[in-house]
Amino acid sequence: MEEKTRSSTQNALYYGLITGAALVVFNLILYITDQHMNKSLGYFAFVLIVGGMVWGTLEYRKTYLGGYISYGKAFTSCFMIGLFSGIVAAIYIFIFAQFIYPGYSEEILEKAREGMMSSNQQMSDEQLDTAMEWTRKFTSPIMMAVWSFVTYLFFSAILALLTSIFLKKEDKSITSNI
Repeated sequence: MEEKTRSSTQNALYYGLITGAALVVFNLILYITDQHMNKSLGYFAFVLIVGGMVWGTLEYRKTYLGGYISYGKAFTSCFMIGLFSGIVAAIYIFIFAQFIYPGYSEEILEKAREGMMSSNQQMSDEQLDTAMEWTRKFTSPIMMAVWSFVTYLFFSAILALLTSIFLKKEDKSITSNI
């Protein structure tokens, strides 16, 4: 019986969904422990993304590419894992803000108001209201999901560029000496 090969997209989808699920579980734990507004803990999500990228790409390299992978293929694998996990995370953010914790947008707005008032005490009430009006437009559940996805894409690209440096493994036996 012949072993079927897995495309890089199939591999990235598999590990991206696992990574996305890990992000959802992590965010639910933050919510349950009332730490969902803790920015410092929120940065741990990037550790999960890098972990998913490294795990998925190393498994792909070892299992389907004979132990070798070029920088370009490693980047593609890492980026696509980040892409798929970002889709899962964005869907979760929408569901979280819309159904699980509908007061999330208001909590973000209140934190933003406090931040604006403490950082710029010279701000007039009219300026504060205008700033809050703009902030409100970007804190609807759908906009939070969109911005979450864009943020995951951006950081996935950067993280993929960096992790691919360490994940690439060229096959020296097929390169010619000139």
